[in-house]
Amino acid sequence: MLNKRNLKRSHGAIIIILCVLTVIVLYISYRFFSISVTKTVDQVNLEKRAQNLYQNQGQASVKRGQIYDSVGNILAENASVYTVIAVLQKDQPSYVKADQIQEVSEKLAQALGGEAKNYQKVIRNGQKQNYFQVQFGAKGANISQDKYKKMKAAKIPGIIYEAHPSRLYPNGQFASDLIGTVSAQGSDNIKGISGIEGSWDKQLQERAGLSALSIRNNSMNTNEKAVEAKNGSDIYTTLNIKLQSTLEDKMNVLQSDLNPKQSFAAIVDTTNGNIVAETQRPTYNATTNEGFGNFWSNILTQEPYEPGSVMKGITLASAIDTNNWDGNATYNSGQIQIGDKLVKDWNNGKGWGRISFSDGIAESSNVAMVLTEQKMGAKTWGKYIDRFKFLRPTDVGFKSEAAGSMNFRYPIEQASTAFGQGIQVTPIQMLQAYSAIAGNGDELKPHVISKIVDPNTKKVIYNAKREKVGKPIKASTASATRRELENVIYNPKGLGSMYAIPDVRTTGKSGTAQIATSSGYSQPGDNRNEIHSWMGMAPSDKPRYMMYILVKEPQTHTDNLAKDMSGVFIPTMQQALQLNSGDEKVVVSDRQQIKIPTVTNEAVNKAKVEIEANHLQVETIGDGKLVKRQYPEGGQSNLANERVFLQTGGNIKVPDMHGWSKRDVLAWSKMVDIKIHASGEGYLTEQSVLPDTALSDGIHEITVKYEIP
Repeated sequence: MLNKRNLKRSHGAIIIILCVLTVIVLYISYRFFSISVTKTVDQVNLEKRAQNLYQNQGQASVKRGQIYDSVGNILAENASVYTVIAVLQKDQPSYVKADQIQEVSEKLAQALGGEAKNYQKVIRNGQKQNYFQVQFGAKGANISQDKYKKMKAAKIPGIIYEAHPSRLYPNGQFASDLIGTVSAQGSDNIKGISGIEGSWDKQLQERAGLSALSIRNNSMNTNEKAVEAKNGSDIYTTLNIKLQSTLEDKMNVLQSDLNPKQSFAAIVDTTNGNIVAETQRPTYNATTNEGFGNFWSNILTQEPYEPGSVMKGITLASAIDTNNWDGNATYNSGQIQIGDKLVKDWNNGKGWGRISFSDGIAESSNVAMVLTEQKMGAKTWGKYIDRFKFLRPTDVGFKSEAAGSMNFRYPIEQASTAFGQGIQVTPIQMLQAYSAIAGNGDELKPHVISKIVDPNTKKVIYNAKREKVGKPIKASTASATRRELENVIYNPKGLGSMYAIPDVRTTGKSGTAQIATSSGYSQPGDNRNEIHSWMGMAPSDKPRYMMYILVKEPQTHTDNLAKDMSGVFIPTMQQALQLNSGDEKVVVSDRQQIKIPTVTNEAVNKAKVEIEANHLQVETIGDGKLVKRQYPEGGQSNLANERVFLQTGGNIKVPDMHGWSKRDVLAWSKMVDIKIHASGEGYLTEQSVLPDTALSDGIHEITVKYEIP
């Protein structure tokens, strides 16, 4: 009976065990079924994770394009930022142990800021919730490389770091409105949102490659077409880094003293329309985004304003071009009636008695401009506003460029535009218009991009060229306008004497515009509610550069307006006028590796300047005008003072190769398909064909000798 009882107990235990096992098997089957259908575990999509894994493994390492000044100094480059993570799972090689929480929290507080107790709270809550890992919000995100290295060296227990692509702007607050910034710093998806970063985002954006092996619909699919990985294109701006640095410094002084609501300055190369330096206030640090704020716009292209008396230079040029200007003729200054409206000169209508029109330019007389507009006729004046390309975007390339606006229906409105009221323009429109006055009557499109280089093919895919958008005035008109505007500076009655550049004949036009409000314009003489500006050109007879400065509503020390604005204009223009090829160089040490610029398809003269600016020697092959090939190719690294060969086609001559290395001789020979017979080692001391001998004379091989110095 005992055996039967034990047997029954054994059978019962077996049944219970089988039931438990059945439940376990059913649960496991359910989990497998659930996973196979939903492909999700603990809210993690396994298919997506696996797909990302395979995709990431199939991707080549690609980078966003970088931004440079005109010769290759870096303005925006790729970098990494880091997210701080505390690992809590005990099965990991390194995790935060219970007795380490205090130590870890104190070290995190020391490195990241804040109080240790807050880090403790995050870690303990993560352990309580059985989290695999925890992060620390904004304080633990977007950690710079320098801070990352310091924290890594501190060896904080259980702390790991996740890298994310980022952008670094090594010059900080530096033409930030032009260069721009990106969003999602610290994520894996960087997108430009302002400036060049935003408007040229498509060109800068990299394309992640994918091999033909990927996962789709829970099965291996090897038939998918592979996507080629491509780096984003590199963009070279027209900026000169040294001139830009000077402009930033001088504008900081102006901003500190005058505290205007907005200010702006730009220098343009009159030979090609290139903006060689530009800045604005308010501005921001693109790396930290300090100063970016909730609302920010680009003054250059997005902020139309009434230009005031700077517009008088355009009125003057239009009158000269239509034979409606006589500087020696006289008029009664002070005020003039137009219908039921009274236009006054800026000194509250007192004027200066009966004066010449040339003196009226010097004194910036509104009445002189009204009379000039009436002499031309509104129809003619309106045509010249159009010929100078106002009221339309310049299409320089930035998104959301404003077109401006104008009131031009009634005689008072037509007359007001002649002295810069009732018409709104952007600084870039004014720079474009004045390029016709600074030059030979040709109006040039401004450029902020010098070239765009595809680093994948080493080809220049865009190369800025001098672009004429119109010819609103004759060359003789431009010259006569500049001479007349000299009265602003050199006439004893002129208001711009402080803008004279020492030892350089200067010309230009100052401007003051009242602020339009719902109740009318602000009162003349109220500097804090006015827009002050200066457009200057030098040398006057043949301007090499022109500079525009704009100060909106200065709030302090307004008596220093002329001093501070000329304090920006004179030293910056002096530096610009003294620029030579030696001033446009990338600063490197003698043994530093230099990135060779890509200059294929560029004009030879421009290519030479760019190569030499990077501390490299240039050897031109042929007498063609464009670079057809280069060696070494762009994007490769080289030491300072090494040779770069530019093949231009046309008539090719044998160079003087004395002192050349064997590497350079062979490079030249390959580019021209000439056979070299060599003896010795070292540097070339003898060559069998005289320098300047044309290859077309039947030269097919050259014998050379090398010797070690």
